[in-house]
Amino acid sequence: MRAQIKSTPWAPLFFALLGLIWCGYVAFPTATPAPCATSGCVLFHDSKFAGISLWWVGGAYFFLLAVLCLRGHRHLARVMAMLALFADAVLLVIMFLTAPCSQCLVVAVLMGLCYYTLKKPAPDGWFAGTEITPSLLLPLWFGLLLGNVVLAANEQVPLYAIGNTRSSESEMRTRIYFSPSCRACREAISHFGNSAILYPVMENEQDFDSIVRFAALLKANVPVREAVLRSINPNEPVPPLAFFERGALVVKLFRNKASLMRQGFRGLPLIQINAWQGEKPTSLERPAAPSVQRAPVPAHAPLPATPPDTSAPLQPTPPDTSAPPQGDAPPNTPPSPHDGLGMAAPDHLQPVSNGQQLPNFLTDPDALEQCGGDNPKPCN
Repeated sequence: MRAQIKSTPWAPLFFALLGLIWCGYVAFPTATPAPCATSGCVLFHDSKFAGISLWWVGGAYFFLLAVLCLRGHRHLARVMAMLALFADAVLLVIMFLTAPCSQCLVVAVLMGLCYYTLKKPAPDGWFAGTEITPSLLLPLWFGLLLGNVVLAANEQVPLYAIGNTRSSESEMRTRIYFSPSCRACREAISHFGNSAILYPVMENEQDFDSIVRFAALLKANVPVREAVLRSINPNEPVPPLAFFERGALVVKLFRNKASLMRQGFRGLPLIQINAWQGEKPTSLERPAAPSVQRAPVPAHAPLPATPPDTSAPLQPTPPDTSAPPQGDAPPNTPPSPHDGLGMAAPDHLQPVSNGQQLPNFLTDPDALEQCGGDNPKPCN
């Protein structure tokens, strides 16, 4: 009887080696790190299973799968690929509910290709045979993958913004979601002026023409306060838009409104500040600034011969002006009695990052006004 010769499934072996290389590239720190196109990369980069990084787990899986393919154990490799694809489907569900990870999606595609090519009944050749055994796992996994790809693509499309969008410090700019028909929104925009990035939201049909006017006036270098008042004037001419431009703007405004609701807000205005008193925001991709290292005190430092005389009145110690201030802290800044308590200073005005003053919204909730939401106030 002729012995059965085990053949190597070259297609899944090729995809397994690609997965091993990609997992190693992402896991090991290099001078040119792996590209990260979505926020989920930062969220899932340090994820672990039983204390082991998922990138190491993925690399071990692709390595074992490649070994099984080289030895010709097609059936065992198929079972291993099926279990891995089921685990990947669970991870795709988690990403769909949180944030898509473009680096993880590359691994998911390679896992799917490994499982798909191992399902071929013919053992010889790269893609020999056309029959595929029915399975619900592959369509389910593909649907989850497609949903995450759509979310990742949607995250790459920027929201429609006007004002300071090209600033080198755009991450430190105040961001305001507003509607032209909202009086509180107009007051907020007038207060911040040119220092904010503005995200228009269409609350009613009349807002569309007002937004078109407002964008055109800002593009013509009209002051913000004047542009706000002229945008809601029905006698002000509306710049003409082509049919395609009008449809594209409607989609952009809907995306702005969807972004507002995804953050859990329904009322306007929404004001976001990602800095405080000129401090740069801390990135999640890098650790915080290292603490200042103090010089060690020698163990043989001499002690004072006599204790200080406590009977004499204490004199205030003059400040040391020779030492430079540490870090970016401004010199001669008196500490606030509320520092470290999580409380706002009881001043009438609160400082913001651009040096202006805000009403004390933190201690006076009655000063807040809102348009829209579950209990909307009149917008006009």
